[in-house]
Amino acid sequence: MDMSLTIDVIVIVLLAATIFYAFRLERKLEGLRSAHTAFAGVVRDLNTAAARAEAGVQGLKLAAESSGEILDDRIKRARNAGDELGLVLQTAQRVVQRLDGPRASAPATRPPVLPVGEAMRAFSGKR
Repeated sequence: MDMSLTIDVIVIVLLAATIFYAFRLERKLEGLRSAHTAFAGVVRDLNTAAARAEAGVQGLKLAAESSGEILDDRIKRARNAGDELGLVLQTAQRVVQRLDGPRASAPATRPPVLPVGEAMRAFSGKR
């Protein structure tokens, strides 16, 4: 009877160890499931943030294109205005030279006429 009692005790000890490890395994699996659920939430949040970021980038791209077109238009208008001012300045210089031609002997009381480039820089600096 000793032999069967020893085998029964060994089986009981092994069953107790199995139950103990089963409980530990169950706790670890429970932690893993909760971590998996939390990770799935993080992935969902990341996908939402990525979609928002993509929409924001598209919005910025459209705004940049629109601003670029507006700026390009303003630059063209400014160049045209500068060209027109240059022509007006050249015409004014010619008129002044014509008016000063007959009175070359009279002392000059007006400031000297500047070249077009210098006049444009002086005019833009006074604003």
